[in-house]
Amino acid sequence: MRKSFSILAVILLTASTLWAKTTRPPETTEENDLKYWTKAVASRVKVTGYAQAGYTATIPEEGKSTNTFDMKRAVLMVAANITPEFYAFFMHEFKTKDMQEYYLEYRPSKEFRIRFGQSKIEYSMENPISPTVLESIGPMSQGVGWLCGGDPLTGNPSGRDMGLMIYGDLIKGKIHYVLEAVNGGTINTSDRDNKKNLIAKLEIKPVPNFKLSASGQLGYCTAVTNSLYNTSVVEGQTYKQNRYAAGFEWKSKATGNDYHKNRCVTLRSEILGGKDGDCNSFGIYAATSIPVYKGLDIVAMADYMNYNTDNGLKKTNLMAGLQYWIFKKCRLQAQYTYSLRSDAMKAIQGNNQSIIQTQIQVAF
Repeated sequence: MRKSFSILAVILLTASTLWAKTTRPPETTEENDLKYWTKAVASRVKVTGYAQAGYTATIPEEGKSTNTFDMKRAVLMVAANITPEFYAFFMHEFKTKDMQEYYLEYRPSKEFRIRFGQSKIEYSMENPISPTVLESIGPMSQGVGWLCGGDPLTGNPSGRDMGLMIYGDLIKGKIHYVLEAVNGGTINTSDRDNKKNLIAKLEIKPVPNFKLSASGQLGYCTAVTNSLYNTSVVEGQTYKQNRYAAGFEWKSKATGNDYHKNRCVTLRSEILGGKDGDCNSFGIYAATSIPVYKGLDIVAMADYMNYNTDNGLKKTNLMAGLQYWIFKKCRLQAQYTYSLRSDAMKAIQGNNQSIIQTQIQVAF
């Protein structure tokens, strides 16, 4: 009896399954297309982003102190692997309401890649590094920020430009090269002087986790305003804008993108210089991050910049702080900076001051 019942159950189950398959309407062409594109987008498109906000208190040796809660940046990024050879990237910054990066890359091999569009210029070792990784809340050193576009004459504090880039990795990643031609001006605008800036970078890894970097720029820029730092150039004038940089970065071990679990001691230093018209500038910085307990790091930076070597516009920032990695690229930061200025710089930026900053960084 039990055997007969089991056979009957199997027959009924098989029959019901066959009936369901024959009576269910076939998927339409539209349904198949939707499933295909949904799967294709999910496999080829990656959406990421981050936001940084915190508190800043500025305490000058003389004068009025200020403090504020502030939003540093809020960024959304979309990366698309169109084909194995073609890659597209978009980056929008919501605080400034700017489309900061948008480019298309052709990647036939690791040794040779071509990028067309707007992205971070490859002058200096630090400029291409994401603010989500840099030690300072600032976030970058004075020299990098200034020479990559923060100078009021250039008016491009994002450190990005529109142009054509050729880059690649040689000898199993031991050599990285970049050749770049850009407008040499403010982002999201046309070239004002019809002259292009040429940028070259060479990075060498003689041993694992140690990198040497050298980069330079030759070109022109048309001043978007006057500047107290460089009175040899006036608004609307086209002037020479040349730069050089050299530095190194050492890590105690290789790391991935999970900075919560996979951390190490890092040390990065660079010297930088530039000539804008008749004005020479020079800077040097050293930054370090040292893990001390689970997700907790000690961070420090010594940062010197002479914005005009003829006029002695010198400023030294000494920073020390802590950062705690909550999860992957999410962290809490707190730091103290003492800013020491020359008399000539005090006339422009005010007296020496202490700066206390905290920041929360959320990334996905």
